[in-house]
Amino acid sequence: MTEVAVGGLESAAEPKPDAGRFPCFDGFRAAAALSVLLLHVAGSSGATQRNRDLGPYLARLDVGVAVFFLISGFLLYRPFVDAHIAGGRAPATLAFFRRRFLRIYPAYWVATTAVVYVFHTWPGGTRIKDVKSFVLYYSLAHSYNLGTIFAPLLQAWTLATEVAFYLFLPAWGWLLWRATTRAAPERRVRIELGALAILFAMSVVYRLVVKTSVSDETRVGQLLMWLPAWLDLFAMGMGLAVARVWISRRRLAAPLGLDRAYAPAACWALAAIAFWASSTRLGIHRGASGFTTAQDVGVHLLYGLTAFFFLLPGIFGPQDQGAIRRLLRNRVVQALGLVSYGIYLWHENWIGKFLDWRGIAPFSGDFWPMLGTVLGLTIAAAAVSYAVVERPALRLKGRRGPRRVVGAG
Repeated sequence: MTEVAVGGLESAAEPKPDAGRFPCFDGFRAAAALSVLLLHVAGSSGATQRNRDLGPYLARLDVGVAVFFLISGFLLYRPFVDAHIAGGRAPATLAFFRRRFLRIYPAYWVATTAVVYVFHTWPGGTRIKDVKSFVLYYSLAHSYNLGTIFAPLLQAWTLATEVAFYLFLPAWGWLLWRATTRAAPERRVRIELGALAILFAMSVVYRLVVKTSVSDETRVGQLLMWLPAWLDLFAMGMGLAVARVWISRRRLAAPLGLDRAYAPAACWALAAIAFWASSTRLGIHRGASGFTTAQDVGVHLLYGLTAFFFLLPGIFGPQDQGAIRRLLRNRVVQALGLVSYGIYLWHENWIGKFLDWRGIAPFSGDFWPMLGTVLGLTIAAAAVSYAVVERPALRLKGRRGPRRVVGAG
């Protein structure tokens, strides 16, 4: 893949240390971005509340965020874990940060500036009120300040979480290198997986503590935007990276029969069951807040399982076989994946403009006209964003710099 998307922005077609190629990942990104678009159109039009049969499922389409986070955990951690297992070199930290910066910030800055100063579709107002707010919004540090939790792009909190993960990952990679440097390869894998299990558990505990010990709902919402609340999902993706690298290096068969012809359908069936359970079995309403502790943790973990099983066919097994992989590699789907970051950035703006143009209040629109208009304008804006902003920014990444030995100063 050419590099795109909001989460998991690393190129699926870029050569990797274990020589793996993941041609389905553009399709995964397209599905995740479109699910978030559909979530917001359904919510803004009122379809989520009005549609008795589909409403519970429409309300849970923020599962696309979980897909993005697992993609990030998998693709971005693979070079690190490959170096750990092989005793080789990991990505140079400064080069890693530079690539991540160029992937996230330029397109985000353009979209934010357009929403605030050109289209005036920011719900919080048409201007950023002061220099502090400007700096927090444009740096993606806004979610750490109670007064600026929601940015002009409401979905930008996920980008702030992504950026926090980018800062976390090299430090985690160095820590695991220190813990495994003298161990045999098999033991390195066990240490990796054990550490990720601890990371997963710590994230779940963090979420439980926030939900049970903080009484201010605004503060709860803020704390659950931060990286510790989502590290369990990143850790799931990182665990898949460990498994993929180990299997590739040892030339082993895919685990649990994941190279069999029936595996993709079985994986997606399990993903569908997890999504169905998150939508209908937890007794949660169709909003995005007000969950009990059990409901919050339950839907969060079911999102993780949905994303986990959804991604498996693109990680293990022959990538040129099966109807599901052909769907993910379809040219139209791949093209949508290519511009998926722009889809994620721009769709809320066009929802706001549609409501303005039609002169209708939120939650009272006609779903299908809104979906068609928003989808068309969003794809057009995303294509322009990719051609004019994202691709030129990616070219600045240039050749990879020298890779340092893991743990070397």
